[in-house]
Amino acid sequence: MYVENIVIGKPIVEPFTMFSLDEDDWNRVGRDKTYYTEERFLPKILVDIGIYPSVSEIRRNKPELMVELNKLDFIENLKVSKKRRLWILVGE
Repeated sequence: MYVENIVIGKPIVEPFTMFSLDEDDWNRVGRDKTYYTEERFLPKILVDIGIYPSVSEIRRNKPELMVELNKLDFIENLKVSKKRRLWILVGE
């Protein structure tokens, strides 16, 4: 599964408004690239979707990603590896 978008918790806006041009674009492209979770510890999410093999590797190589996402937020274009960027919508 290839993931570009992550939705954490229950967002206060519809995900398609943040990740796509319109609802048609969301249904064609965006929905399939979106991962939904209740997990808020970013390294655990990155391991779950297969970007990194373990949290300890993230701790060693990307310590700036060792964060807990607890506040409402929208993170655009987060560089998580050399070739991967993510967009993250954090809800309640």
